[in-house]
Amino acid sequence: MKNSDNLSKLSNEALLKTLKNAKNQFIGFMIFFVLLVVGCNYFTITKGFGIYTMVPVIFIPIIIANIFNYGKIKQEAKIRKLM
Repeated sequence: MKNSDNLSKLSNEALLKTLKNAKNQFIGFMIFFVLLVVGCNYFTITKGFGIYTMVPVIFIPIIIANIFNYGKIKQEAKIRKLM
């Protein structure tokens, strides 16, 4: 969802479904990111500084976008008193 106007047009059921999907996506991506950081740190320690060291930095904007997206959906659910 790029615009909060789109969220306000959703029905309560659709908003709850979107919230659940956003939460699952956020949790899954955070697990992936933690594993990526651990793996890249392992490669950095064993093989030295290389391209693997910088790979997690590429995903930081995606994490920020997921945090804001999840926050907007959660805020809309709180406004509607669904949570």
